[in-house]
Amino acid sequence: MGVETAIIAAAGAGTRMWPATKVVPKELFPVGRLPAIAWQLAEFHAAGIRRVAVVANADNKPLIEALVDPRQGPPASQAAVPAARRFQAMLEELDVTVVLQHGPYGNGTPLLNAVEAVGRGPCIYAFGDDIVLGRNCTAALLDVHARTGGPVLAVQPVARERVGAFGIVETRPDPEAGAPRVTRLVEKPAPGETDSNLAAFGRYLVTPEIIDILEGVGRGKGGEVWFVDAVIRWMAGGGAVHAWPLDGAEWVTVGDAAGYARAVARAAELGDVPG
Repeated sequence: MGVETAIIAAAGAGTRMWPATKVVPKELFPVGRLPAIAWQLAEFHAAGIRRVAVVANADNKPLIEALVDPRQGPPASQAAVPAARRFQAMLEELDVTVVLQHGPYGNGTPLLNAVEAVGRGPCIYAFGDDIVLGRNCTAALLDVHARTGGPVLAVQPVARERVGAFGIVETRPDPEAGAPRVTRLVEKPAPGETDSNLAAFGRYLVTPEIIDILEGVGRGKGGEVWFVDAVIRWMAGGGAVHAWPLDGAEWVTVGDAAGYARAVARAAELGDVPG
């Protein structure tokens, strides 16, 4: 089955960027000319995805709906600017649904909410404050999935002192698949719990089997519904998961001050609209 849909989790409170997030949701922070979430839309569009579900909260839902509404075109003074023209053309080709998040807290909940609206086929799942620059991450995930038929996680090395803040994957070579196979996934490991520093940062290719498991996983650590718990259960049952280590690409986040500064600087180097 082909991958036709992408889902963006964009209902977070943005507490690490308060007080900026009192007035601007982090997903809409400007990164160059584009709000952060629009970099993801451009990535999906360039990879051939045409249907997107954005899971929002009550505060940012109307703002995201305004952003993705193709009827609200650029002002006359900007209509001929290439970046504005490309953005408007992209919106006219995308079918974007904005869904209000409901249910228990956790990063697995938005995926389940979106499935109610767009169905349970294979999809790209992205966190709204994560941007990948330098190469189309979605296209790379689709390529690995085409070879393996299974779930794929995008991963990037992080500093050893930051390992405990992420879901960390351990891998082994899988020459037949042409991508590393994930052998273990540990959510926010304690010191010494893993030797790996490969972080699964928030860009996934999800298959229906993972969605089925997630529906029954319930609350995990901290009383939250964790997406990685479904992936771990899938692997425990013998299911294969592969990784795409960012090659020629860089993950940046707008979810904290240092990450946001890096995102703005790197985007300025690369241009306004990703390909």
